[in-house]
Formats: sequence, structure tokens, C-alpha cells
Amino acid sequence: MTRLTQMLGTVATLAASAGFCAAATAATVYANGAAPGDAFTNATAINQGQAVGGTGWYYNNVRNGGSVGVSTSYARSGNGSVAFSGTAGPGGASYKADVEYLAGGVSVGGNYYASSSLGLFSSFLGMSYDWYRSSGSSNSPVQHPALRILLDRDGNLATTNDRGGLVFERTYNVAGSAPTDAWVSDMVGGSSKLWNFGLGLGKNEFDIDADGTPYDTLDEWQDSELLQSAVILGFSAGVGSGWGPFQGAVDNISWTIGEVRTTSNFEVQTSEVPEPATLALLGLSLAALAASRRRKG
Repeated sequence: MTRLTQMLGTVATLAASAGFCAAATAATVYANGAAPGDAFTNATAINQGQAVGGTGWYYNNVRNGGSVGVSTSYARSGNGSVAFSGTAGPGGASYKADVEYLAGGVSVGGNYYASSSLGLFSSFLGMSYDWYRSSGSSNSPVQHPALRILLDRDGNLATTNDRGGLVFERTYNVAGSAPTDAWVSDMVGGSSKLWNFGLGLGKNEFDIDADGTPYDTLDEWQDSELLQSAVILGFSAGVGSGWGPFQGAVDNISWTIGEVRTTSNFEVQTSEVPEPATLALLGLSLAALAASRRRKG
């Protein structure tokens, strides 16, 4: 056991004895390709996806020329992040592109869907992420990559007509345009306002507490009788579906379910290739070592 492992174990033990949430997992999610990374796109109107290695993350719901991929375009917390771009497709068709973590993700017609759950929605404590909007974007100035929790409302994974999610967008929580050319960190907690899509509620932006506004807090969604059996299918960040031209990114997506916090940082692998002079010196060193061994033999 290394000293670092021992120290981490001690910290976890002390936190647990103090009653804190000590369990946490952090993963580095690498692009499928080498630098500059990935840019998965699909020109058709039929949603398509691609697995990001075996990480449980997927480029998903990509259509009409939308693009998504772990790349070096907008470096954050390392050399990469998940970059998005899109313009209006053929005939003004609406592009879309997401990156999603799915429980037991399976491909259906080229797009990915969850086949299991991460736990009860009632155990969900919050989520966070970093996002970036380039000044080269000309869509609505309040729009930036959204963050979503994906749900199955009745908890029965055999039925799919009640699947959907809750969406965080800064504009319903903080007034004003989204900052550009700068990374922004947002946290979603009990008082954060979210709107729904799907969930078998009859419409998007459903007023869950009947107070006259469809932008209800996480606490209000969790308190609703309609979602008491809901389970978590995964998490999603993305752009498009009615947007104008956009360029931006997300990174450090995190969520907490029960006593476990999970964080994903997106990076691009690089292979360090020695300079020719270094290779030459290495060759001379190996040759000298071989000669020395022959003399000793």
C-alpha cells in the first residue's frame, strides 16, 4: 500500500466517523482518438451515437450536422473538454448533439439508451459542471450547454413512455446573458430551477407544483407524488434543438447520489515521442551497456 493510499484511507475514515459523505469516484474520460481528439457528427435527421471507449459515456442524439467530441479545442482542467458545435442543417433543420452517461447503455438503431438505473431519484442530491460559450456563437445569448438528469418516472424499465429528464439552464436561475470566452461553473441543488422534457407528464415544461410557472426547484420535483418511484437513468449535457450557430464545451461533470459523488474530467491522450537526439543517446547507452556485459561475461 502506498503512502498516498494510506493517507486517502485515513481521510475517508475520519470523514465517515464525523458523519460526512466520504465516498467519491473521479474518472478521467479520454477521447477515442489521439490529439486533437474527437468530433462525432451526423448529417442525417435520425439521432445517432458513439461510445466513448468503455467509460459509460456516449456521444448521443447527434443529428443534422451537430458535432460533439472530447477534444483540445477548449482546454479545461487539463488539455481537453467536450466540445460542441452546430449550425442549421439542410432546409433549416435543427441540429442537436449531447454527451451522456447512461446506466447500461445499449445501441438501438445507432443511438444509445439506458437499460438499467443508477438509483432512486429521491436519493439524488445534486450535480455540477463547467461550461463554455464561445463568442463565435450567434444563437440566443442566454443559451449555453444544458445539464440534465435522465429519469424513468415509474421506475419500471420495461416501459419507456415515461422516460425523460429535468434540465438545468442558467437563464432560469440567473438573469442576463451567458458569459462568453470564459469557463463558468454551475451547481444544481435543492433550490435550483429545472424544467422537464418527457416523463409521461403530457408536455414539456410541466408545472409540477401548480404554482403557475413550469420552472420548479429540484426540491419541488422530488417532493411531487408523481416522481416518488422515479429512477435515475443517467446524466446528459448538450446543445441544439432549435438553436442557432453555437460553439462551446463542457467539462468536470459531477453528480451525487446517496453518499457517492461521481466526477468525470474529459481529456485527450498524447503520446510523448522522444526527440531524435534523445533516441540517439538512448541507443548509445544501450550499446555501451551491452558491451560492458560482454566484457564481464
